[in-house]
Amino acid sequence: MNIAGIVPTLHEAIAPTFHGEWIKVEQKGKGPGPRSSHAIAVVGDKLYSFGGELTSNVPVDKDLYVFDLNTHTWSVAPATGDIPTLSCLGVAMVAVGSTLYVFGGRDASRKYNGFYSYDTVKNEWKLVTGVEEGPEARSFHSMASDAENVYLFGGVSKTVRLKTLNTFNVSDEKWVQLPTPGDSCKERGGAGLVVVQGKVWVFYGFYGDECDDIHCFDVDRNVWTKVETTGEKPSPRSVFAIAAVGKHVIVVGGEIEMDPQAHVGPGKLCGKGFVLDTETLEWKKLEDGGGEAPTEPRGWCASTAATINGKKGMLMFGGKAQTNNRFDDLYFYSVKELNPLINVRVGLGLF
Repeated sequence: MNIAGIVPTLHEAIAPTFHGEWIKVEQKGKGPGPRSSHAIAVVGDKLYSFGGELTSNVPVDKDLYVFDLNTHTWSVAPATGDIPTLSCLGVAMVAVGSTLYVFGGRDASRKYNGFYSYDTVKNEWKLVTGVEEGPEARSFHSMASDAENVYLFGGVSKTVRLKTLNTFNVSDEKWVQLPTPGDSCKERGGAGLVVVQGKVWVFYGFYGDECDDIHCFDVDRNVWTKVETTGEKPSPRSVFAIAAVGKHVIVVGGEIEMDPQAHVGPGKLCGKGFVLDTETLEWKKLEDGGGEAPTEPRGWCASTAATINGKKGMLMFGGKAQTNNRFDDLYFYSVKELNPLINVRVGLGLF
């Protein structure tokens, strides 16, 4: 049997490919309900949700909701300490260890929140820096974290869009402004932000038009780089779901064309998913994997990387529909890596 042309080269065979499937997560209990422009983060086996809107520009509430990933049950998290007083939308939240960090967001009159932490062990809020003390107040900014730092990028202040990058070290409890990207990176809101292998990646966003560029900040070298990619590249977009899983970055949905009524309307939304390999810099379409994939376009949704029952992936909750209604569904994209060499050899009976 001539297998020439069938068996991949050794390099191609060893390189793992990206596979996964969508799972619709059952929800019980008193949950956040339909909303968009909110934020989610995971600590252990708990998912937290904060902020958001049901009607455009009108915040829903100021409760912190917690979802038990084992029992699939929502409840309102107990709250003591410096409980946030402002119901907000366009907020961002990340987790470092057992602590949640929440920055910004605004209400209907464009009052802004400061920077808060929430200790998920003590169920205690703490105002870390007030509106006038830390980075400029904003909404529709982006946040990401590593084991020791919270990173804050861009967003929309009272007067302008921003492209500054700030970091907050959770041990020192101090904000530091890092170098600002150059002219090739426009000021923007609604961008994606992830940390991959010691680098902070900025994906797409909105600066008056939808963006399709990527910029990477090397934390060790203190240098920005504009990233050129290949493959099945997503169209320009903002306010999409995003998560880093290993060296891969997943992007799903988003607004691909602004609404004539700006934030009041839904805009033109997308439902497709893509994945970028940050080493090869090649985009591929995200496989549905035969699971329960979301069927409708959405934007302004909340997302986070997560590990559930030992499987890594992305959680995506809620968002704005093309009808301008809001979703209240919860999906998990469960990732698995398969080695093409093993598949080929088994298929050819070589083992």
